[in-house]
Amino acid sequence: MQFNGDYHMHTAYSDGRATVREMVMAGLDCGLSEIGLADHGPNNIGTGVKNSQVFLAIKEELAHLQVENSALQLYAGAEADVVSLAGDLDIEAKVIKGLDHLIVGLHPFVWPKDTGGLIWLAENQLVKLFPTLKSRVKNDNTKALVEAIHKHDVWAISHPGLKMPVDIPEVARACAARNTAWEINTGHKYPTYHEVLEAAHHGVNFLVNSDAHYPETVGCLEYGSWVLEKAGVGTERVLNAVQDC
Repeated sequence: MQFNGDYHMHTAYSDGRATVREMVMAGLDCGLSEIGLADHGPNNIGTGVKNSQVFLAIKEELAHLQVENSALQLYAGAEADVVSLAGDLDIEAKVIKGLDHLIVGLHPFVWPKDTGGLIWLAENQLVKLFPTLKSRVKNDNTKALVEAIHKHDVWAISHPGLKMPVDIPEVARACAARNTAWEINTGHKYPTYHEVLEAAHHGVNFLVNSDAHYPETVGCLEYGSWVLEKAGVGTERVLNAVQDC
């Protein structure tokens, strides 16, 4: 399976190690026809952008680079953090409307919106010491992500289940209902084959992304090809796959 785009990568505006221009040049070098930047939201502790307005600055920078690089279509996106059990995000709604795509993910170390969010995130850490919390934590993670999918226009969910377990069938059904893609994250090599197989059973479409933090890993999507083909998922269900003739 071949891919024409990579839409989840980070720059030095968050925890990436390169400039916007350097990531764009990497996309050209590896032969992609489209790339999208998606830096972390501002509530991601130690790794997020300074504030939501940074995403609009990135979009403006990409617009200038687009004029110089007509061979590569550039998109300005974001990887927003879920910051409450009600599915709230850490990016302002007016900023989201100005972006080309929205990726949403669960991350364990974010500033929550409220006390309920603080308890939820704390329990994700405490479950390592108190395994009896496992079921409740999984239910809360699932609720938060499903609420976000229904509340916002989410193009894809990033590495679902990584470090914060979710109920795959329930999240997959929400994705299918809302036309939200399930990300295959090749940087983390996640989800696993069995998880892809389970999600696919519930009708989701997929999006393969590198989650690149360095120019060298832009477009490195081989794991996505391997796991999708092993799970028997055809190109027609992969948003950035080159379609079979």
